Amino acid sequence: MEVLIIDNYPDPWLSEMQALPVKVNYFPNADRELALALLATANILVLNSKIKVDREAIDHAPHLQMVIRAGVGMDHIDQEYLREKGIRAEFTAGANADSVGEQTVGMLLTLRHHLMSADREVRQFFWRRESNRGSEIGGKTIGIIGYGHTGQAVARRLSGFGMKVLAYDKYRKGFSDQYVKEATMEQIYQEATIITFHVPLTAETRRMANDAFFTRFRHPITLLNLARGPIVELPALLRAIDHGQVVAAALDVLPNEKLDTLSSEERIAYKNLFSRNEVLLSPHIGGWSHESLDNINRRILAYVEEMLPEQKHFPEVLKVDLSDEAQDMPTAS
Repeated sequence: MEVLIIDNYPDPWLSEMQALPVKVNYFPNADRELALALLATANILVLNSKIKVDREAIDHAPHLQMVIRAGVGMDHIDQEYLREKGIRAEFTAGANADSVGEQTVGMLLTLRHHLMSADREVRQFFWRRESNRGSEIGGKTIGIIGYGHTGQAVARRLSGFGMKVLAYDKYRKGFSDQYVKEATMEQIYQEATIITFHVPLTAETRRMANDAFFTRFRHPITLLNLARGPIVELPALLRAIDHGQVVAAALDVLPNEKLDTLSSEERIAYKNLFSRNEVLLSPHIGGWSHESLDNINRRILAYVEEMLPEQKHFPEVLKVDLSDEAQDMPTAS
């Protein structure tokens, strides 16, 4: 069994992987060309988002049996083609949900209480209390769009703030509990003043937050996106801020996160976004805690172990007496 790993992993984890009865090919700096060459003999591919696992990549891997994504987003992996080829595609669902849940609440509180601007001003020897007066989240209504592992983690953490928590999930029903009330999108449009996205990037969710989306809300909203950048159409968000439809936004993700590859049009939009005091940004670190990394790595090892042949337990070897009188006895074969 050959495991190809093309992202960075800590040495202790690598030692655990190498202790398994597998051949480990560890190439954390592999580019696409090298990765495709290495896939020729790989049985298991472990990656974060180093390359697109598209038809070309899959066709370079005649022995591939499993692809393991260290994380949850599968938008760079052609799962349908993997299924056609009989190859398992796995991801570490829920392993970083608590981390995303904590950062979602942290970013929300930072926005509502103007902590970033207050910090900057105090460092400049300005003591402005009135202009940094915050708005509590207690008694407000939040709409969680996507109620999988991360959506649930957010709801649990908000339970102590006295909020009304609504959640919409197209593919789940009957999930109301002590933390959340299941809702339609129409209910969220009518009631919510805070929106947080926790959906995967699919054809349905790409540019979900567009002009039409923002105009449907009854109240101005605070928007949070810790899911995938392309879910929010950036020009539409900027227009919504200008029109007062969005009063604040927290973005842990962006449509194009390779900032050195921005087109001239993207660069203009990003400069506009980065200049906004009502926008809080972070570099896709919502699920990037030390604890979530350990959870993800444990899950990867478990998936690899699942693919190993069952260990056969042999009976104790028969001890053969080779004395002169016993040399003609049959021996174990």
